[in-house]
Amino acid sequence: MKPRLKFNGATGLRVNASSYDAATQGRRASGWIAPSSGPNSSLTGNLATLRNRSRAGYRNNPLISMGTNRGVSNEIGTGVVPRFLSSDTAFTKSMSPLFDRWAMECDPELNLDYYGLGTQMCRARRVSGECFVRLRRRRVSSGLSIPIQIQVLEAEFVPETLYEVRPNGNRVKAGIEYNRLGQRVAYWMYPEHPNERDSGAYYGRLLRIAASDVIHHFQPTRPGQSRGEPDTVQALLKAHTFDSYDDAELLRKQTKAPYTGSLTRDSWTEDDYNYDPLSGQELPKGTEVPELNVQAGSILTLLPGEKIDLFKGDDTGQGYADFMKEQKLLIAAGIGIPFELMTGDWSKINDRIYRAMINEYRREVEALQDQITIHQCNRKIVDWSIHSAVLNGLVPAVNYHADKSVYHKVEHRPQGWKHIHPLQDIQAAVKAIDNDLKSRDRVIAENGGWDAEEVDRQNVEAEKRIKTLREKAELTPKAEN
Repeated sequence: MKPRLKFNGATGLRVNASSYDAATQGRRASGWIAPSSGPNSSLTGNLATLRNRSRAGYRNNPLISMGTNRGVSNEIGTGVVPRFLSSDTAFTKSMSPLFDRWAMECDPELNLDYYGLGTQMCRARRVSGECFVRLRRRRVSSGLSIPIQIQVLEAEFVPETLYEVRPNGNRVKAGIEYNRLGQRVAYWMYPEHPNERDSGAYYGRLLRIAASDVIHHFQPTRPGQSRGEPDTVQALLKAHTFDSYDDAELLRKQTKAPYTGSLTRDSWTEDDYNYDPLSGQELPKGTEVPELNVQAGSILTLLPGEKIDLFKGDDTGQGYADFMKEQKLLIAAGIGIPFELMTGDWSKINDRIYRAMINEYRREVEALQDQITIHQCNRKIVDWSIHSAVLNGLVPAVNYHADKSVYHKVEHRPQGWKHIHPLQDIQAAVKAIDNDLKSRDRVIAENGGWDAEEVDRQNVEAEKRIKTLREKAELTPKAEN
């Protein structure tokens, strides 16, 4: 960019003006507040307010709620399924069914399974900016398939206002303890939610939990960021203002609804008040104007000089619908979700636009799945389960301590996307397999999140069952394609 020049009248020298329009200090930029805050100082002082307002928006604002729920359902779906890929086949055959049983028991409150907890973690991250997942070890005699459970904790369990230097030189920033290398070594947590009414006995008491037993589920948008901000931050103020405006418009219509029109006359006399303005009949003294049961299609007969003005009813003004849609578009952009998914308005979408839009959105979701959800949560929880199962002798694992990576080789598979155009999509997948562009196992995983070995086993069992039934019915074997 070519820098602009200006003339300095005092020295007669030419000096460079701002090379960037966005860095100008002129009138166009007056009132533009852009503090040079660090990633944590700009957030921690406002985090409680942002978190509370985001939760209030999720509770009360249908656009915030719908946008958040659609983001969660696309990111998690029915859950991210682990597939154990250890070269030790005995371990794999034992660990897979063991994990399936434990997945039904991993919630300390037994309200959700492993996959339901994944949905809860994702929703907490999107609404509150973050959540914490704590490993809770249990006794072998507890009756659990694997003697551990997973506790999901809200952001308040770790106070973002806690800053101190420990005697060993470790620094606590926003409730998280770092060693001198900048590594997270512990989290300082309340035993119970500090904002619950029955947690007064624990207020002010903090527990030091090793970082190896905690997952901090959040999206660090800036390097060095310690705590997470809600996904709704950019949309909150606009959504709140828009909701207030919409309520005011609705209230205006409700208030106006009982009134149909007004009757006017250039002048009135005292005698006019003795007659019913609708029927023209003389009223007895001391009585009020009676109510008339007017039938639909009735025509009023007015007296000379009278004029009736009928209200326009539901007239919200020119461009009202476009204005409302534009505001919803901005709110959807602030949440980071397509307008159509947030509002359910597909009126101006065809299949080509839908395909382009949904493919772009899915790229963003897949990045979140891989970089945030799976990396932070699923990977570590499955590692916890494998480690506990091996240490308690629940699965065979020869030389586990010599090379743990052999047993912790796991592929995490999110629920597959539904076909946009089933016939075309399946034909394209078959061609990709036939031309060695993709493996059959990969296509099966992408289209449904299934395990190819499980699909093959089910197909063989189904074929065997059909063959047996046909033999019992004395039918000829089914012709092969």
